[in-house]
Amino acid sequence: MSNESSPLSPELHSQIAAAIRQVRNQVRWKPGKAQSHVEKRIRLGHLPPVTTLTDYEMLIHAVLHHPEAMVYGFRYANALYPTIVAPYQDQLWLVMFGLDGIMETAFPLDDPVTYFQNPKYQRFGLLKEFLP
Repeated sequence: MSNESSPLSPELHSQIAAAIRQVRNQVRWKPGKAQSHVEKRIRLGHLPPVTTLTDYEMLIHAVLHHPEAMVYGFRYANALYPTIVAPYQDQLWLVMFGLDGIMETAFPLDDPVTYFQNPKYQRFGLLKEFLP
């Protein structure tokens, strides 16, 4: 992972902060997608078989409140997806959502260094720089 953060316009910084606040306030999924996300993480071995949606959302909240969480942006087509990365139970987890505060995904990173070499990701800085 690069140690250099990409500069953001004040407007985009504000939009990302607002999206983070929305997800911290309430984890919202695309209609009909919440349970399928939990089932996929269980199927891939990322979560124990007894994990509930509430458990998964508690994990997401833990990542979004971690004092050393890092904020990235994932660009896909013309959209930017704020992406928060922080440890949870000895694993580095990624939580991605839209600027509208709707969840995209959350999963553990097996190889974060390689993962963030993808040019679609930009490092924006620490979460505490967005929500002091």
